[in-house]
Amino acid sequence: MCIKPFSLIVFLSGVLVFQSEAKAQYRMPIYTDYLTDNYYMIHPAMAGAHYEGMKLRSSFRTQWLGVPNTPALQTLNAHARIGDKSGIGMLFFNDKNGFQSQLGVQATYAHHINFYRSNQEINQLSFGLTVGSSFHRHDQSSFDPDGDALITGTKVNSSSIFADVGFTYNYVTFYAHLTLQNLLFKDKNISDQVFLDKPKRLLASAGNFFEIRPRWALEPSVFVDFVQFVNKPNVDINLKSHHSVRDTQFWFGASYRKGLTNTLTNNASTPYNEPFSQISTILGVNINKWMFSYTYTVGIGDIKINNSGFHQFTLGIDILSNAYRPTIIRGIL
Repeated sequence: MCIKPFSLIVFLSGVLVFQSEAKAQYRMPIYTDYLTDNYYMIHPAMAGAHYEGMKLRSSFRTQWLGVPNTPALQTLNAHARIGDKSGIGMLFFNDKNGFQSQLGVQATYAHHINFYRSNQEINQLSFGLTVGSSFHRHDQSSFDPDGDALITGTKVNSSSIFADVGFTYNYVTFYAHLTLQNLLFKDKNISDQVFLDKPKRLLASAGNFFEIRPRWALEPSVFVDFVQFVNKPNVDINLKSHHSVRDTQFWFGASYRKGLTNTLTNNASTPYNEPFSQISTILGVNINKWMFSYTYTVGIGDIKINNSGFHQFTLGIDILSNAYRPTIIRGIL
């Protein structure tokens, strides 16, 4: 079932209300960006987890082509190793969803404990702390009040500050991450000076690289996203295939995201009850220090917003990393 334009507006309004009340709106949304050599976006302990140099990544995401005011996200992040045991990082994001928009910035410090350091083996435990802020705007200037006291006809602004913590363990080809978002969170509505607390969000992921041949590795991984007070966790099941040709690495894969509980949606007089699910395909290439990837995501099931899917492009570069250049078998560092 593809939702018509009028139903789309009603649906989006419901989604926005649900997010602002229960899903910690004033944060960057989580898609499958982390699979494009970009785990730092969701796990602060990955800041500078590689042995030297800086990783710089930028991404652009758009969805529902042909539908006005659709969600779009742009991100820019950089993180680097500082000395033997420290890492720092910074991330900027610009997120727009219909009449909602937000700008955010966050900074990270990570501490890395190397149990055995060598270019042949990795055994590293990392801890990370992120602090950040976001500025949110709800544009009601084009709304018709029609006697609704909640519609002011102005641009309603708010801001937030937050802190996240997490840890990462990398051992040769295996990796595991655990991050708690919104350990501290304060949200201030500029219009009425009201402060609100937001629910905590737990993010966990793990994966491993399996060498099939000297220049071919398979990387299965799993990602779990759980929001406090909201009994609707999501699970990603991922598989990537890595191939090396001289100094060039190609990789492609797929990600299946599944909601573990059903969502009840009413369209006219007919109720639909099904879990949220979507699938993403990923293509990427690393040429020397440059990285480029493309991700296409489409919803699965009877309830769909639009059949055109979601498109995301990621561009990255690794700077000052000549001394330690990982192979596909050494994992995500």
